[in-house]
Amino acid sequence: MIPVLIGIGGANLIGIGGAKVISDFWSADKYESQALNVNYEAFTMVETASRRLRSQYEKLEGTMTKLANRKRGIMSGSLPKFIEVHEKIIQINLETLPSVDVKNLALRPENLREMNQMISVSGIQMSDKEIVSTFLFSIEYGVLLGGILGGISGAIKKDAKIKLDIANTRGDEADTIAYNIDNARVALEGIESKAESVLKLITTMNALFLKSIRYTSEIINRNGFNVEDYSNADIDAIMNCCNFAKGISDILKAPLFDDNGKLHKQINETLRVGNEYVQKMQTVLGGK
Repeated sequence: MIPVLIGIGGANLIGIGGAKVISDFWSADKYESQALNVNYEAFTMVETASRRLRSQYEKLEGTMTKLANRKRGIMSGSLPKFIEVHEKIIQINLETLPSVDVKNLALRPENLREMNQMISVSGIQMSDKEIVSTFLFSIEYGVLLGGILGGISGAIKKDAKIKLDIANTRGDEADTIAYNIDNARVALEGIESKAESVLKLITTMNALFLKSIRYTSEIINRNGFNVEDYSNADIDAIMNCCNFAKGISDILKAPLFDDNGKLHKQINETLRVGNEYVQKMQTVLGGK
């Protein structure tokens, strides 16, 4: 470019005018480099936030799948064991005893129907997504999770569109996109944390539930079906088993999300009640 300009403008171009042209070219190159740096930084910012969001989303999916599978395992394994023991409990006729507390022993028919429905559903062959949909939500899995992400931040763009547009995105726009994506990630972290808490709770509850079922079965095998052969401690153990069955059934059917894809407003209450059951049963069962 410079030799051409010299030919057109003559020797004066080498003077002040020429110095300005050279300076302009140098500045243009500098500004272009700065623009490239800004775009690269903007791209990196959004891409990093997007990658973290994808990672958290995958972690959430994994936790929810484990939670749903654990629920299914309890429904298909522990509940049938309890139903079998409950059939024996009925034959003892504990309600004929003068104790007032015993009147709370029998589970209501609707409770048993719910348990049998859970057992029936748990036996159906499903994909991971169908499992999650069936055991955690009341609406279709993909729509729900899409609602979670969309509801958290409508400003989040698809990765493909980000990669196409980011080269022309200004720094402040990239800040906004990255900020919204990070907000979504934080929200998903909160959801995953609650799902993990429920997973740990029902895992602990199930271990105690199985122990209670075994202990109740041992009591019945030892005493038979003559109500007069049961001590107060035996009766309390049987009642606790039935009450715990009702408690774990309530926890199992409690949804993690509402129909709008948000954490259910009762989830904290569910965790509180569940942990109370755990503390009580740990005290009752002790070293049994």
